[in-house]
Parts: sequence; structure tokens; C-alpha cells
Amino acid sequence: MKRVFLALLLIALPLAAQQEVSPLVNNVKPAPATEQKLFVLKYADPMALSELLKVFHAGIVPNRDMRVLAVDATAPTMAAIEDAIKRLDVPSAAPANVDLTVYLVVGHEGENPAGSAPVPKELDSVVTQLKNAFAFKSYSLLDALELRTRTGQQASTTSSGGAVQSDGGGTQPVITQLRIGAAGIGSDGATIHINNLNANIRMPVRNGNGFSDQNLGLSTDIDIKEGQRVVIGRLGISKDQALFLVMTVKIVP
Repeated sequence: MKRVFLALLLIALPLAAQQEVSPLVNNVKPAPATEQKLFVLKYADPMALSELLKVFHAGIVPNRDMRVLAVDATAPTMAAIEDAIKRLDVPSAAPANVDLTVYLVVGHEGENPAGSAPVPKELDSVVTQLKNAFAFKSYSLLDALELRTRTGQQASTTSSGGAVQSDGGGTQPVITQLRIGAAGIGSDGATIHINNLNANIRMPVRNGNGFSDQNLGLSTDIDIKEGQRVVIGRLGISKDQALFLVMTVKIVP
């Protein structure tokens, strides 16, 4: 992935030298003329390729169903984008499956609430790091989401497996939506780049004698090595609780 970005930057750098100074009209520089072009792709995924081509700061609209990119750019930028597409739209290794697991771990200032689930043993090292970094006394598992995707493709999943105990012995469900823009494997074969990971959690929070829904969200890109367990976000629930998102990934041939 780093080599691809480096190649794109090397293509883009000469564009700065090709810009001509435009006369000012009423102290306003006129917008440069642009041209439009459709690129029909043979091999590359339009969504993943459009993310890479953002380095050119052009108007790019991908369409996965038609396998095309609609580009609006100045002539020098269009030439650079066309050259980049020729280099990137080539046969490559077969897409790989990537399994993601995201754990929702809650930190508590006091003891774990009654009925809460223990954190899995495989996350013991993560909990140790959290205890060293934060003042929470205990940790429990709220939910765990599993998602399989293929490199270069979007994927999403929704879970209602998490729940918060109410005083009457019942539970309030926690709804979690997880979505990624694309996953790619680095040149080392072990680093997975997750592009545009979005997590949205509808969390019931005690409000007097009842509950009110609190919407928590996270949006990020992340590089993670296969087998690592990484805290990808911390979200505040209340003054004495916080939600930590822990991710692990696995490449499946």
C-alpha cells in the first residue's frame, strides 16, 4: 500500500510545476478549466481505486456496478490520473478473505455490574494495558462482532447481542453497527489496512429510574498486523464508565 501511495505522489508532484499563473479579475483568481472523462476498469475495484486517487484532489465518482470512474479535473491532473489508472488497473493476486473481530469492552470505576460477562482470556494483555493507562477498576465484555470481507470490498454487520441489566432483572439491548470501506493487505503480507471503519453503538444509559439511549460513534482508518489485539477507540458512556473497542484480524486464504 505504501508503494502505491509513493507512486501516486511521484505522479502528482510534477503537476505543481505545470500550473500557469492566471490573471486576477477583481482580485479573484478564476477557477481553472476542467474536463470530464469516464474510465472503464478491467481489474481494479472502483471504490478502492477512487480512495487512492484522492491524492490528486480531483472530482472522482466511482460506480462499482458499472466498474467505472467518472473524473472531473484540469487537463494536467487528468493526464496524471489516467497514467495512475493504467498502472493500477492491472491483474493482481486473487482477493483474500479477511476476518475481523471487534470486542466491545466496558471499563467500570467500581466492580463489574451483576450479570456482566467476563472479558475473554485472549484479551488479558489488553486489559492489563488498559488498567495501566486508565483508572477503571474492572472490565467486562459487552459484545463481540465478527465480520468477514474480501480485500478491496465494502462490508458491514449489525449485532444486538449486547445488553445492559436493569434493576428489575430485565435487560436493555445494545445495538451495534459495524462497517468498513475496504480492507487491503500490505506488501509484508501480514499488515491489514482497514479503510473508513465506522462503528455506531446505540447504548442504553441509566437515567433516573429508567434508561435513555446514547448514540456512540467511531470513524477511523487503521493498520493492524495479523494476530494483534489493538484498542482502536475509547468512547465515554458516563462519568464512571467508558467503552473500548478492541480489534483483531486474520487473513484467510
